[in-house]
Amino acid sequence: MKLYNTLSRKIEEFESINPLHVSMYICGPTVYWSTHICHMSKYVGDDILRRVLTYNGYNVKEVMNVTDVGHLTSDADEGEDKMEKGATREGLSVWDIAKKYEKEFIDTMDALNVIRPNILCHATENIPEQIALIKKLEEKGYVYQTAAAVYFDVSKFPDYFRLSGQKLEEKVTGARNEVVVDPQKKHPYDFALWMKCVGRFKNHIMRWESPWGEGFPGWHIECSAMSMKFLGEQFDIHTGGIDHIGVHHPAEIAQSEAATGKKPFVKYWVHRVHIMVDGKKMSKSLGNFYELKDVTKRGFEPLAIRYLFLTGHYRKAMNFTL
Repeated sequence: MKLYNTLSRKIEEFESINPLHVSMYICGPTVYWSTHICHMSKYVGDDILRRVLTYNGYNVKEVMNVTDVGHLTSDADEGEDKMEKGATREGLSVWDIAKKYEKEFIDTMDALNVIRPNILCHATENIPEQIALIKKLEEKGYVYQTAAAVYFDVSKFPDYFRLSGQKLEEKVTGARNEVVVDPQKKHPYDFALWMKCVGRFKNHIMRWESPWGEGFPGWHIECSAMSMKFLGEQFDIHTGGIDHIGVHHPAEIAQSEAATGKKPFVKYWVHRVHIMVDGKKMSKSLGNFYELKDVTKRGFEPLAIRYLFLTGHYRKAMNFTL
């Protein structure tokens, strides 16, 4: 079997780290809003990959995270907390919003015949592991504090742009310094490991005690902490959407490999291209935002949607139309 590996930018023959065993981490949902057609195509693709591996005799251990804290509306540590935004929108608690949309996500995946992961892990249930990982990075000199947050210093990790293929000079030139919320942040591309409940987050509902004060974890640290907890310091496959190539996955690689002494974190990075809807990027404002119920109420079976996704290639944009 061959896979395109984003890290090497090549199609490679698949060979697992341990014979006949595959460790696989799936970037899961941020449970603050509905599961839509683009999510569905991504997870159906992950399901096919798992099934093909199983068919070929591999014992697959699949871990998926549920982001129920820490994901801001911008990947660059700016904007509102998505969970609190969802809670405000619907007049529910952040905890109830997480439960509501996690159930919707699972029900949707069940309808699409997506095999449930062996382990579904929640960011809020693995806070000690995230704190321990940040402490390790701090001890190794990769971390600095400001009044607002604890940051990973990307300048200390020269391979940070290996996955995205960007150059540091391009990142600096393209950075909009005026939108950096924290004036004490050393570099625009440094990313938050821990957000302190001060300033704009002084009333943040989800908060935990830590060596750096009350706060909550950044988005990126959860995936490193949980994937290494359940799959080990090195594993075979990590999947995600192409939107993760620029920030989220480089951050995962940097913090994980910095913590383990530069051990290669993931062997194969598999990224899915987003589908188009009616020839355009999906958005509520364009009226082309489809959830499962929007399609099934028009008489289409969930498995028809699954079959449609299987007619296209995961690295090419498919156009979904009714």
